[in-house]
Amino acid sequence: MQRFKTSFLLLALALVSVYASGQAARSPFSSLGFGDYYGDAFVNNQGMGGAGVANPQFWHLNNMNPALLGYNQRTVFQAGIVGENKQLASATEKGSSRNANLNFLALGFPVMRKKSTGEIAWASALGLAPYSYVNYDFQYSGVVNGLDVIYVDKAKGGFSQFYWSNGVRLFKNFNVGLKTAVLFSSVLSDYSNVLSDPAQLDARYMLTVREVQSIQGVKFTPGVFYRIDSIAKKFSLNIGATYEVKSGLTSNLEQVLERKDFSSGAILQSDTLLNQSNSVQFPERLTLGFSFGRTDRWMLATDYTIIKPSSSTAIFGMDKAPVQNGWKAAFGFELTPDVRSLSSYLKRVTYRTGASLEHGTYLLNGNVVKDIGINFGLSFPVNRFSNLDVAFRTGKRGDKSLNGIEEKYFKVYFGVTFNDQWFIKRKFD
Repeated sequence: MQRFKTSFLLLALALVSVYASGQAARSPFSSLGFGDYYGDAFVNNQGMGGAGVANPQFWHLNNMNPALLGYNQRTVFQAGIVGENKQLASATEKGSSRNANLNFLALGFPVMRKKSTGEIAWASALGLAPYSYVNYDFQYSGVVNGLDVIYVDKAKGGFSQFYWSNGVRLFKNFNVGLKTAVLFSSVLSDYSNVLSDPAQLDARYMLTVREVQSIQGVKFTPGVFYRIDSIAKKFSLNIGATYEVKSGLTSNLEQVLERKDFSSGAILQSDTLLNQSNSVQFPERLTLGFSFGRTDRWMLATDYTIIKPSSSTAIFGMDKAPVQNGWKAAFGFELTPDVRSLSSYLKRVTYRTGASLEHGTYLLNGNVVKDIGINFGLSFPVNRFSNLDVAFRTGKRGDKSLNGIEEKYFKVYFGVTFNDQWFIKRKFD
């Protein structure tokens, strides 16, 4: 037990350091709205194409639906990172980007049990995770007064969330839950232009407009779950739903004009152009999920999400593209041949696969941006109750013939899951 807690603390510190220093790979699509959305799926759900709103887990936290927290019988700690490699292409240009970042850090624990049955009546979870990220760097050329000019438009940052989720069992096989997330952090953008040939003009200075856009506020995501057991008690049909509520958040936008030395880049003078606050709303998301399977053996799952953007995203990033309602469909399957096998380790491994298709909320070149990918995943048992989790996703977003640009990507998710008995009330001293 002591070794476990020491490992827990060391791992937590290591992942917090990754969170503080990591940055997701560059993507031109992150310039739209609030940036690229990470989603709520942990590594085990990523292996199933991101499906999981109606998939109860005994040895993993389900971060996709707070109503499912009551299925964890022990204290659960999960942490994960994501690494990605992206190949970008337009009709005339190609590029690539790769990096790694924290995916999540979460701790879940039972709060109250029913005295009559010992079932979890109330469970909670605390977590820290990125909500969305922004990382892009555009360069394009033009002519001003007969001079060749290179325009540079780049940004980095994103928005993080610290959340508290609670799940309560109201009746047999019927659970409700609520996730309360505090959103924070900011995006730093630079807009500048330089002469492609400084010899064309005696240029000693260059001007840059720097923007800092920050948000703070609270988002709520309620969830429900209902389980229908078969007569033989071997199979179950599960139904779940979540709704990411439209809620107002406070945004602060500061614009600063900087005059820099052309040769050294040193800031010589800066003037504040704008400093104002607004109320913004993140997109609404309604997800309905179904799963069917046999406990601790196999499970089929599917989720369907409707995404409704908000017009208030227009003050962020390069959000000049028209918006519309979007949707995402995810499908997944997992199999554990024999969770209690003593003769074969491979029979205790959980194998997962899945796929998803998303029609985004933005139109580029008048066409919807589609994201399609396939997923694979594994959970390797480390001891009786803990796992090493890994998942892979490969896919494509956008189409250079329809949207002007496309992105082919490969993502690797790695996580650890610890299950243990914490917060035990002593009966003897």
